[in-house]
Amino acid sequence: MRRMPLPRSRRALVVASCVLGVASTVVVREAHAQKPKPAAPKKDPKKEEKEKQEAQEAQQKSEEEAKRKQEEAAKKAEEEEAEKKKAEEEEKEAPRAVYFSGDIAFTRPDLAGLSDNTGFDRTAANGFLYGLSGGVRLGDVRLGMRWRIYDTTEFALWTFAASAGYGLPLRPLSPILSAHVGYIWDQNLDPPLFRNSLPPGTVLPPDVNMRGLIVGLDLNASYWVTKFLRLGAFVGADLLFLSRERADPPRTVLGNPTPEFTSLPLYTESGSGLGITMNIGLRGAFDIGF
Repeated sequence: MRRMPLPRSRRALVVASCVLGVASTVVVREAHAQKPKPAAPKKDPKKEEKEKQEAQEAQQKSEEEAKRKQEEAAKKAEEEEAEKKKAEEEEKEAPRAVYFSGDIAFTRPDLAGLSDNTGFDRTAANGFLYGLSGGVRLGDVRLGMRWRIYDTTEFALWTFAASAGYGLPLRPLSPILSAHVGYIWDQNLDPPLFRNSLPPGTVLPPDVNMRGLIVGLDLNASYWVTKFLRLGAFVGADLLFLSRERADPPRTVLGNPTPEFTSLPLYTESGSGLGITMNIGLRGAFDIGF
């Protein structure tokens, strides 16, 4: 079937319609593109002020919280430091105390080790030292009295002396240096000391006495077992300023002693000796604070 051609006037109309449609589309798009965007809505001043205030309050709260934590940390550190100081103070001895101590030691006294005018055959012997002391401690200074026995194989000496000492504030081992001065006397002097001055047949030996002044020093390494109890070793030395009274000649089973013996220095004159003792032993001490 043959298609009928459009009249020229109608064809022109169709072309014009198409051109007009395209132009309209372009105009609409350009108009849409050039249309101004809507302006952003303005914020409410009251709402903005409220938000600002809330932000400030949140910041202030955060700062206060940080400050509170800092104060708590500082307080905790102070408490820990206080507890530490308290523990250290509890470990230390009381600033003032009454003390008691006891000594046991090996000793070697020589009644005339430095100067001999005793008239004895021998003057030295080995033995044991036993001692007790007591007094008051004021800080690191100690003042008191000391009683000792030097018990040897040949003689026994007793002493009673005033003592003073100073202890270094160290822990747990405290060095303590002390000095004493006092009176010394013999409890007994055995016959072997003056054997050559005894006449044959002597039944009862003569009563020989020595007494004098004692001056001494000792160093104690004191270990703190507890706050109140100390144990440690000590070494010491004493100077003995001794004098001997003249003794009466002894009676014998053979009669009166011969002039050979009665003329000996032990029976005719007094004597003296500058002696020395060396001591090394253990010491325990107990403090009662006040």
